Amino acid sequence: MRAVIIVAFLILILVAIGWLRFFSPDGDPAVQIDTDKVQEDTSAFVEESKRIVGDAAEAIDRRRKSDTAVPLAPRTPGDADGGAEPAQP
Repeated sequence: MRAVIIVAFLILILVAIGWLRFFSPDGDPAVQIDTDKVQEDTSAFVEESKRIVGDAAEAIDRRRKSDTAVPLAPRTPGDADGGAEPAQP
């Protein structure tokens, strides 16, 4: 039953975005898949994904460069032995 609902939902989505039609221009009942629209949409999605990934990679590179430019604080004796406080005299 769950599979039938999932398949029906997927068919509704395909109809809603225009990839699937249940009629033909000459009046004969048929199921048509608009392959040109599918190819257009998927190509646009791939190009947009490439742009987003490229932008993210550039942002990461800029962040890494800016992080290396920040000087580190000098280490204290407490840092050298695992964070223990120095002994009080």
